[in-house]
Amino acid sequence: MAPESFNYRAVNLNDSAIKAWRLPLLYLLFGVVLLIVGCQEPRPVFPDSGSIAGRTSPLPPDIRTSNYATNLLQEGDIVSITFQYSTNFNAVQKIALDGMLNLETVGPVKAAGRTVMELQTELARLYNPQVKDDVVTVKFFSSGSSVYISGAVIRPGKVLMERPMTALEAIMEAGGFDPSRAKLSQVTVLRIEDGKQKAYKLDLKRALRGADENPFYLKPFDIVHVPTKTFNF
Repeated sequence: MAPESFNYRAVNLNDSAIKAWRLPLLYLLFGVVLLIVGCQEPRPVFPDSGSIAGRTSPLPPDIRTSNYATNLLQEGDIVSITFQYSTNFNAVQKIALDGMLNLETVGPVKAAGRTVMELQTELARLYNPQVKDDVVTVKFFSSGSSVYISGAVIRPGKVLMERPMTALEAIMEAGGFDPSRAKLSQVTVLRIEDGKQKAYKLDLKRALRGADENPFYLKPFDIVHVPTKTFNF
């Protein structure tokens, strides 16, 4: 009988020990679950930032996107104007630096800053007294605008803008950057806006990695400068 009594008490002792450790163990498991869930929470995504005139702030979409992205005509662009029947009014003209076209019989017409369709609608209105309901068609012929590339590139100088062009594409048109000297993380674009020069800082290393979803489109007469790395000996 003694052995049976001893076993009975031993079993009761083990049950008590298990009950004593059960609650702390549950708390421990609960804490581990909370830690795992917390680590899996999504991190906030911040927009890319740029420096404008020495100040760092998010780049508004209209700064990154050129007027070409919305098909706006620019100074230096060449357009063709054709009529279905009144072919004597057909013309091919370059938009002047003041943004105007100088057309016979209707005079100066504002073209820069308008889309091709907006210019076409305006010309149809202006020519209507002379051609009645004749169909007028405006087409973008070519671009005579240029940008300028300087700094650590293979062929610095003027680059023609014959199509919508990003800052990175313009550098490639200039022969590409010098890999041993170019500091692509701090490329500067100088632009005249409202009579004042503004500077936009670009990190083109992100663009080369495919991490920039909003490429910086250039405007006519922009200056793109690729700085040189500073070496400390």
